[in-house]
Amino acid sequence: MTTPSEREAHQRLSVCLARLAAFTPADLAHMDRKRSNFRKGLPHFERTLSLFRQVAHSNLRDVPPDYLNVVADDAEKTLAQFREILSFTDEGVEDPKEASTAMISAVRDAYEPIYEKLSPIIKAPVNEPEVVRKPKRGFALAIGVAIVVLAAAIVGSHFAGYHYAPYLADKMVSALR
Repeated sequence: MTTPSEREAHQRLSVCLARLAAFTPADLAHMDRKRSNFRKGLPHFERTLSLFRQVAHSNLRDVPPDYLNVVADDAEKTLAQFREILSFTDEGVEDPKEASTAMISAVRDAYEPIYEKLSPIIKAPVNEPEVVRKPKRGFALAIGVAIVVLAAAIVGSHFAGYHYAPYLADKMVSALR
């Protein structure tokens, strides 16, 4: 049973994640403009958006509401940074290149602390259960035994005469079925 604070935390985070999912790195880098000061930030935008997309695809049911609020705070801060970048124009800015570099640096510098907070959530995604692979030793062992028995049958039929070879070959084939 969820408490109102848990529902509120989930709701707040869900809204932020949905809004972040609407952004594309190319839009943030202002790729549609001929002269964009934000192109250098493209890898940082991609990395940050990817991180929040991983959170959106993670299992958040068992995350405590206090922790969800911390994650939602980070998502809101990132959302505010991205909105500021999208709305940035050169008008009224003394040095647009310096201003855009500062915004890119803020996104870059915020990534590591956010990643540290979010890493426990994104380590175990919901849609990808961990598959434990077992070695196929049984199959390899069966093939090895079959080869040894077949070799013994061939050698034995050579020494015992060729009368038993068809009988042994038939038994080997039926044993492998």
